[in-house]
Amino acid sequence: MSKELVAMVGDESADEIMHQFSQLGSSLHVELPESVEDCMNKVVALANRQFCDAAKMGMHLLWLKSVTKHGEYTTLLNEKGIHERLARRSIAIAKMLLSLPKSKTDKLSVLNMNQHQLSELTKVPIETLKELDDEDYEVLAETSGTAIKKQVAELIDKKTELEDTLAQTINELENERLRKAPTTRFDLPIFISEIRKDAVVHTELLNEALQQAQAGVRQLCELRSLDLTDRISAAQVVHHAYASIYTQIGTMLSQIHMEFGNHVQGIDNLPQFDDAEWQYVDTERERLLESFKLDLNKGDK
Repeated sequence: MSKELVAMVGDESADEIMHQFSQLGSSLHVELPESVEDCMNKVVALANRQFCDAAKMGMHLLWLKSVTKHGEYTTLLNEKGIHERLARRSIAIAKMLLSLPKSKTDKLSVLNMNQHQLSELTKVPIETLKELDDEDYEVLAETSGTAIKKQVAELIDKKTELEDTLAQTINELENERLRKAPTTRFDLPIFISEIRKDAVVHTELLNEALQQAQAGVRQLCELRSLDLTDRISAAQVVHHAYASIYTQIGTMLSQIHMEFGNHVQGIDNLPQFDDAEWQYVDTERERLLESFKLDLNKGDK
């Protein structure tokens, strides 16, 4: 490989050029134009064709990658003499075009970008391009090719700043909403209403779990044909798990009895809820139960 060529375009590009040269099936015929204007028209036509051909090639290669098995894609490129760097560049152009807003992909000429600008856009990560909207691309259309990357970074920073401002505004509105939130519900302070509701909802979940646990323990104790070591290990886990819950419940009940003493009646003398409060509790209970079951199903998967 020529050292002058490497010095001019770099190792990778030189390797690709030599590879493409080796794939030429016939001599390369070039017809020189008669004037500067004709020359530039030809150059523009070739540049447009080169970009469009590369985009079409990239689309085909993306499809090829999606339908071939692992490793088969590279093998096919090697068999047909397609340089990997050429393939990567074509795919980058195709991905860049696919990431443009729908209105731009329908009519790319609306962007008013030259080939240099579009080529520079292919060097920007696809994830970044997806964050830009139509107005951003209009700004890029007026940006020189050499400044495309910098302009994209500035647009992203501006979007981030706007998002931060929006988040701050939302937080301020939420704080204002909480400040003006009512302090009573069902003629009770919010805290009292919440703790009454939570007591019913949470024990509903616990009761359901306890019923399943009781049925399991009953079987564990009765199926003595099973290996004793395995039964003991299961019993140990159940004992520790529910002993922890028992300790927490005992602590909570002790605090209540120490503070309220005989004012707290037995389980047969529960305070009465009005119809609206029971409806609220039932709604919250159903919501929590559904959420619990969904999380449980996700865990099983």
